[in-house]
Amino acid sequence: MINILLIALGILLLVRGADRLIEGALGLSKKLGLSELFVGLTVVAFGTSAPELVVTISSSIKGSSVGIGNVLGSNVANIGLILGISFLLSPTKIQKSTANIEMPFLLIISVVIFAMVMEGNSVLTRYDGMILITFLIIFMAYLYYMAQNDQQVRKQLLESEGPKQEKEEPWSKIILFSALGLTMLMIGGELTVNNAVIFAKNIGISESLIGVTIVAIGTSLPELVTAIVAAVKHSDDIVMGNIIGSNTFNIAAILGISALVNGAKADRSVAFDTSYGLILALVLLVWIFLKKDNKVGKGLGGVLLSMYILYILISIRIG
Repeated sequence: MINILLIALGILLLVRGADRLIEGALGLSKKLGLSELFVGLTVVAFGTSAPELVVTISSSIKGSSVGIGNVLGSNVANIGLILGISFLLSPTKIQKSTANIEMPFLLIISVVIFAMVMEGNSVLTRYDGMILITFLIIFMAYLYYMAQNDQQVRKQLLESEGPKQEKEEPWSKIILFSALGLTMLMIGGELTVNNAVIFAKNIGISESLIGVTIVAIGTSLPELVTAIVAAVKHSDDIVMGNIIGSNTFNIAAILGISALVNGAKADRSVAFDTSYGLILALVLLVWIFLKKDNKVGKGLGGVLLSMYILYILISIRIG
């Protein structure tokens, strides 16, 4: 009973934390003249992936297994589960830059990590880490260019239309909401996953099933709840920026830094996880390109969610 109550508390913290984080992110975009997409790709995406980064670096320093499979499995969940549910909840308008730049970039680094995993038998060397960090630097440079462009566009609008009477939140509220939201997401995720695992073991669910369901989904809970709240609020750019940025950050930063620190070796074969993540990214990109208005909805959502369910079933089968 205590575990169920703690799970409920964790979910409540996740929902409220996601709501606060999005409010803080939207306030930041208005305050600095940045697009919602930029904030989604940076503040929201990096923030929700921060716990994984800390754990991964700590594991690498200690020389233990880095859990490459968990990071790659999280990427599969981000696209299949999270975007699948988001698109089912609300039709989403995809920005041209997402379809033409950010998604292709994610696809490229997905191909790169696939090649590394296949060549090294699920082992990443320091040389691999250097390559991934190079991609991270390129991505950060692109984000800097995007920020400069966003502010230039805002400046031109102000010059042509004059200042809009749009309420801007004070810095204190923006920082408080962003920090509070991230903290609630982290605590809520930990409470939910840890107590769900204990509860599952108590009722006799096998550890392998727990691993590919509760733990795999649990690592993506902050992104999942944030995306759902953003979808309900119709903040399309936050939804896409959160997932694309998070997946890019997971591969380039988390796996890159981990491999660079001490090399990285998975505790099992991750060929299936890597290839499935690549297929999902390809399906997402092709579907977006086939839509002339760049607007996706329940059709793509159903496909992605079905593919994620298939991924879970195959994962259970292969162990």
